[in-house]
Amino acid sequence: MAAIALLGVTISLSACADNGEKSEEEKMDHLLDREDDVMVIHDEVMPLNNDLRIKANELMAYFEENVEDLDEEAQVELRRLVERLENAREGMMTWMSDWSDTDRDAMEYEEALEYFDREEERISEVADAMRGSLKDAEEFLKKHTGNGDDHENES
Repeated sequence: MAAIALLGVTISLSACADNGEKSEEEKMDHLLDREDDVMVIHDEVMPLNNDLRIKANELMAYFEENVEDLDEEAQVELRRLVERLENAREGMMTWMSDWSDTDRDAMEYEEALEYFDREEERISEVADAMRGSLKDAEEFLKKHTGNGDDHENES
């Protein structure tokens, strides 16, 4: 009878262990993986920050050189593109500041998971803004000058 009772306790304990709850080590590993997921996105687009500045400068130089020849629509589009490039760059700076100001180590597991989910979404939006504004600026320059990639030869 005691063996049956012991078997019941053992089964109950192993069922508790398998109920989906993670050990502290598993939780820590999961949080580190989530943090890495966020940082991979950041690391992919952070180098574009310089490209954003260069492309905005190219657009402003094009505007200054051609303002007399540009119709109102092209002038508005140029200003909008420069603003988008600057906003994308500022978005990255804001995200990085917020990221560095957050004490992730002080968070409980669930709070940290929610935080990483939010931050992955935020940095993805920043990445989309960076890539999209660069693409649109390059297309504008190609359309108006025949060359949208002059920044690759500049520093």
